[in-house]
Amino acid sequence: MRYRRGTIAISESTDIPILRTVYRAGHLTIRQLYEHLHPTGLTKNRWDSFNRRLRMLAAHEFVLRTAVVGMESDVVSLGETGELLLQGRERLLVERASRTNGRSKRSQVWHDVELFTIHLALRQSGIIRDWQYEPEIRADNDFTTFGYAKDYDAVVTVQCEGRAGRIALEYERTPKSSREYERITALTNREANLDTFLYLVSSIQLKSYLLHCLRRSTRRMYVALADEFCRSPLEATLIDTHSQRSWRLFECLEESKPE
Repeated sequence: MRYRRGTIAISESTDIPILRTVYRAGHLTIRQLYEHLHPTGLTKNRWDSFNRRLRMLAAHEFVLRTAVVGMESDVVSLGETGELLLQGRERLLVERASRTNGRSKRSQVWHDVELFTIHLALRQSGIIRDWQYEPEIRADNDFTTFGYAKDYDAVVTVQCEGRAGRIALEYERTPKSSREYERITALTNREANLDTFLYLVSSIQLKSYLLHCLRRSTRRMYVALADEFCRSPLEATLIDTHSQRSWRLFECLEESKPE
């Protein structure tokens, strides 16, 4: 079939997974996008085909490509046309504007890209059974009666060492105010749908700061260095904010029930 010049035929098998991943991530690099969609590795034909489709989607503003100093490749985010398209195909509400609410766009880009690096590393570790993204969490919280106490960066279902559990995951690359962490502690103390909370942080100083700010939590809340956790999630040290004791991931989960 021939198409009118200047139009694009959207492929359900190729283009929709690209748009869906970009929306859920908020911002991610082109390399990250390819790695997520093709985890078996890089081949020239597959890479060329992927780049060709991405250029077409960008040309028609389904996605936006932005050069960001310090990033390994252009950063991709959902365009207005992509938002309109997904709204007719996703069973969940699609609102791309929520990605920049409350933060500077530059800070949000770096946060999203680094969070997706964590996502890729944990997927490769084999312990992840499900990953609920922040836009999905936000939509539940804003428009349903079965949401969470706050908009977590992710809610992750983990299974390892014969144990399993759902964890609220937060990535902190820069500190918030101590008053804001007091507010967060009050929210998570009232959380009815999750029992375990994990803060991954970018530095030793931030780790120490969060252990102090979150010390009044009455829930199972842990802080760990992001790079250490990504290298070896089963061996990384998780510190309980209340007791200041060190744990391993499997010790923070419940024993799996036989199916």
